[in-house]
Amino acid sequence: MKLGFSENKVYIDEGLFERILQGEQDAFRELYELSYRPLYAFLLSLTQNSEDAKDLLQDTFIQVRCSCHLYKKKGNPMAWMMTIGRNLFLMKYRREQRYTHVTYDETEYALGVNDIENVEKRLLLEKMFSVLSREERDIIIMRDVTGLKHREIATLIDKPLGTVLAKYNRGMKKLQKEFGER
Repeated sequence: MKLGFSENKVYIDEGLFERILQGEQDAFRELYELSYRPLYAFLLSLTQNSEDAKDLLQDTFIQVRCSCHLYKKKGNPMAWMMTIGRNLFLMKYRREQRYTHVTYDETEYALGVNDIENVEKRLLLEKMFSVLSREERDIIIMRDVTGLKHREIATLIDKPLGTVLAKYNRGMKKLQKEFGER
């Protein structure tokens, strides 16, 4: 049995950015509907807190709307949006580091599992992600939940492609070893 996630690759028409730039509300709504779930999952993996991820998601969409004229065609719109979200997270994290000593305790990590009503699914998800390192977890989420290619992930997290591939494969092997027979 092969363990993995469904290939829910998000396809975003690059023309949406031009329509948003022209002030079309429907275009922005369409972009939001296509991308908010995988973008939220990615931001949740960074913040490790559902409320912070929701705030960051809102800030990301505001920034996307204000910066849609900067999107370069022939790219991956989802990767561009994730880069904006990641940069906003880093700015917020650095700002908080200056004023307080914020630490992200791995034991508090919940990946939004508190939002899952089915207790068995929630416990399984918590167990699955406790097996992985934070970086492995983030790479698996970006690859299997948001549908980014390994090369795009490497660019996004500023790591060599080989490192991303190794961490992805190592994480998947950990999950298969722990949960493969289930």
